[in-house]
Amino acid sequence: MVDGARYDVMKSLLDAGELPNIQNEILSAGTFRKATSCFPSTTGPAYLPPLMGCFPGTADITGIRWFDKKEFRRKRFNKLAMRSYCGPEAAWFNSDMPADRPTLHELLGETYNIFSMITRNIPEERDLAKKGKSLLYLKAHYLFQHHPVDVAAHGHLMRSLDKNPDFVFTVLPCVDWNSHVYHPHHEETIKSYKFMDYSVGEVVKKLKARNEWDSTLMLLTSDHGLTQTHSHFDLAAFFSKKGLRALQYPVVFKIKPKSAVMISGNSFGAVHLLNHEGDEVLYGKAFKKAIGEATLADLIQQPAVDFVAWRGSKSDYRIASKKGEASIRKSADGLSYHPVTGDPFGLGTLAEPMNATASLAATFESDYPDGLVQIDQLFGSRRAGDLVVSAANGYDLRDNWEYPAHKGSHGSLHKDHIHVPLLYNQTGWDERPARTTDIFNSILKWMGKPEISNTDGSALC
Repeated sequence: MVDGARYDVMKSLLDAGELPNIQNEILSAGTFRKATSCFPSTTGPAYLPPLMGCFPGTADITGIRWFDKKEFRRKRFNKLAMRSYCGPEAAWFNSDMPADRPTLHELLGETYNIFSMITRNIPEERDLAKKGKSLLYLKAHYLFQHHPVDVAAHGHLMRSLDKNPDFVFTVLPCVDWNSHVYHPHHEETIKSYKFMDYSVGEVVKKLKARNEWDSTLMLLTSDHGLTQTHSHFDLAAFFSKKGLRALQYPVVFKIKPKSAVMISGNSFGAVHLLNHEGDEVLYGKAFKKAIGEATLADLIQQPAVDFVAWRGSKSDYRIASKKGEASIRKSADGLSYHPVTGDPFGLGTLAEPMNATASLAATFESDYPDGLVQIDQLFGSRRAGDLVVSAANGYDLRDNWEYPAHKGSHGSLHKDHIHVPLLYNQTGWDERPARTTDIFNSILKWMGKPEISNTDGSALC
């Protein structure tokens, strides 16, 4: 998992011959392709598709920060009312995951984890980077000492191969971190891509020396891309100024909040309206009444806002941007897209209901890949909020309480955040448009294990 790796950046480096080990060892007899991640496109929730085969909404983990209106109304000081995985509450990620959905670690025998937060039921001795992780991450975050973390990940990965593992999941986080601190095309970020290439070369060399390469499946992918950030728009401050006093992390003890704003990545925002009776998510007219139509219109016109989405009814979602409003309709036959006053996703009319596979194919090369399915899966969870905000490229949605200030952001539904690279040392797999959710069953099938039916993806092999 090359956290934060962009498809186009990796392609340009491969085309320029800057990643020789990947080119010679993986792609000489393998495949490089584009896939889609998920919405929100953010670390943690976006690890769920490959490791659990499901989207964030399906898993009820709708962001790196989330809020649950029903639990908040029931009991404010409640472990299930809100969460931020950017800190001590990250320890709850595993218990927050749905218990009835197994991870690859729980299905593949002797498995090892390196720097992923998804560690449920992994014996401590197989969570190889657990000791020392906190100190390494603190130095990386506050002192910008990023490279030592990738070096440590590579060292653990090399040592894991001596243990004859069935499966190893390794995160290289430095592409993401350097993209945030500098930008996605900065020379320090490019160095992280090149270190990944070095790591791949050393791993393949070791597996070949052990005569294990031909019986090994190696996949490289990412959880999201990033775009350079030049301006910060604080979504929580916007709602507070509009009279909807916003609860946000880390200020979660506000008296009588009228909204809760949860930011992920920092280009994704989930807004929960609390200025109404009851604990239900809001639809249509009730949503418009609670937010105020003038506030909604003003928000849409903000330069930082690409589009907003809300539940229009039980069977449709509303998408609005400066280009107008459209409807995503849901029926037993699938999803369709209908411009109402405009075409915010730029798809035209897609009137024929489509299943998930057809919907991805119809939107894969658009500015909002898999947009219909991603809106549907996200709003399947009440933790998605009453309103979802996706930031315009160049902007993000969090300013106060953010250190260091992001110079690169992710989390939105735009193709620069959703499209990710997918590489593997195999050929002949299904060439249909791919999602990272497809990785889950692809690995199971390749290893001769039973596929899991109730997932958001299907095997490519």
